Amino acid sequence: LLDIAYNSLRKRVANTLLTLQKKYNVADEPNFSIQLSREDLANMAGTATESVIRTLSDFKSENLIALQGSRITILAKDKLQSLVN
Repeated sequence: LLDIAYNSLRKRVANTLLTLQKKYNVADEPNFSIQLSREDLANMAGTATESVIRTLSDFKSENLIALQGSRITILAKDKLQSLVN
């Protein structure tokens, strides 16, 4: 709850993506990919769906992630990590 209250939206979305990568990337792939609805991601990050869509679009334009339908691929894990710290 403290993360939701005090962290920025970009930080929360980046943290959620990194948490999903840590949990589900058992093969330690360099470009982790997960199929996830925007609504589910918004619920995990504790924000509105529209805000997540806008943030993902920003991340895509910064080449941090790639989007293909509901599939999200993390391209720059280190840069996402720097947003969280």
